[in-house]
Amino acid sequence: MRLEELAEKIGASLLSPGPAAARCIERVYAGDRMSDLISHASETTLVVTNLATSQLVRAAALMDLSGLCLVNGVAPEPALVAVAAANGTALMVSPFDLFETCGRLYECLRRQPQAV
Repeated sequence: MRLEELAEKIGASLLSPGPAAARCIERVYAGDRMSDLISHASETTLVVTNLATSQLVRAAALMDLSGLCLVNGVAPEPALVAVAAANGTALMVSPFDLFETCGRLYECLRRQPQAV
């Protein structure tokens, strides 16, 4: 499912769509440890986290992630949104906590036909 479509279905706001918003998401990584993120990242991964730092956005750009989803309706600093836009990283904000956001993502992604 395309990231921009996924954002709409889970009720998230897409703050920095960029070219990555058109990518298809196949997996989700939820957490806040950079070492785990690095080992799970790919261009079809959406990272769901409560970390709202520009370092995370820069790391996402280096790893060519599709996007980042911040939780709890956090209002990211304008500088963070600007870094995401400059790096072409899709940035969205879910109004729900980490558990609810992941549950909604799971429901959306599990219904997708599997590639053969």
